Amino acid sequence: MAFVKNTYQQMSFYDTLNQLSEREMRLLDKSWAKVFGDEIFPKIDESRFAVLYSGREASRPNTPVNIIVGGLLLERMFDLNDEEIIETINFDVRYQYALHTTVYDQQPFSTNTFRRFRNRNDAYREASGVDLLEECLGELTGLILENPRLKAAARRLVKGS
Repeated sequence: MAFVKNTYQQMSFYDTLNQLSEREMRLLDKSWAKVFGDEIFPKIDESRFAVLYSGREASRPNTPVNIIVGGLLLERMFDLNDEEIIETINFDVRYQYALHTTVYDQQPFSTNTFRRFRNRNDAYREASGVDLLEECLGELTGLILENPRLKAAARRLVKGS
């Protein structure tokens, strides 16, 4: 699988957000998802994970790393397992909004997506002694805990601090 950096998605005609009422959009904009999507998601440095992927251009492109890492962070924030976060992302627009995936017809996740990503990270950690995922999640957790609107939503992270 070849590493391809994600470009932020533009809103499209088919965007899930177009189906929300004004009231629902106001509520969404006041939620933790808005803060996460605006302040945390853009700080996910995908390029640090490029070493986990093939350099061959003929390889299939990866699921966007910022979306995977963001999903794993939300999983940790809300104390969910892989199956629960996949289900939640598929059916809860707040999670899609936070991960900038409202434009997707189908959410780009499966439990295999997370498993394969963790396996690549584990193999890299074994070879190099560096856990790229934990470093990144640790940095992002710090940012979340500094933000009052996110800290209140992140019960699992708060328990661990």
